[in-house]
Amino acid sequence: MKNLSLFMVLIVLILFNNSSFCQQDNCIKRINQFSTGKDKITFTVLDFETNEPLIGAAVYSFHLKKILATTNIDGVAITEKGLKGNLEISYIGYYPYCFKLFNENIDSVIVQLKSTPPPPDIYVIDTTQKVDSSFFYGENDARLDLEEGKIQLFTDKAPTEEQNTYAEKHDFKFEIWAGNNYYREAYNRVVIDFLNKKFEKNIEEELREICWRIYQP
Repeated sequence: MKNLSLFMVLIVLILFNNSSFCQQDNCIKRINQFSTGKDKITFTVLDFETNEPLIGAAVYSFHLKKILATTNIDGVAITEKGLKGNLEISYIGYYPYCFKLFNENIDSVIVQLKSTPPPPDIYVIDTTQKVDSSFFYGENDARLDLEEGKIQLFTDKAPTEEQNTYAEKHDFKFEIWAGNNYYREAYNRVVIDFLNKKFEKNIEEELREICWRIYQP
């Protein structure tokens, strides 16, 4: 009972801090991990903007290759301890969140997921073409860079050691670039398609397993 009370106090404090200081798009503090002495791990999954619980969010283990649990009506999922490797929290209509537990003593994790924006309008409406030119510039620039032997993937966050090691093994590098998201997505898709063909495997899926995605909110 004492542990439960402490856990609830921590959640209130963390959500207060996030709502006060973490509502800007450039804020990356969307996960909190701590230890309260419990025997199992409690995952609490919330909407980033409203702090409302997300029901049915999945906790996935890349090490075990399976969903470990889904959240209940309170946005809570419980798993056994001893989890290894990268974990991913996902929910329909939201960007997934990939991370590692800090250490084996972590028993409480709070994650706030950001909802995905509507897709850009790239269709013909009446007789007027409404096209987001960022896609075309991104694709074209990627092809030009590849022709010159410049193989890179744009990212808006510094890559981890694990990600840099993967890049070195596959003859490309990560380049930090925080510009237009649509341009970055189009550019990266061309490069990943090139890498897929070069190494004859699903590079995008392998990048997902080390917590890197084309979509980076």
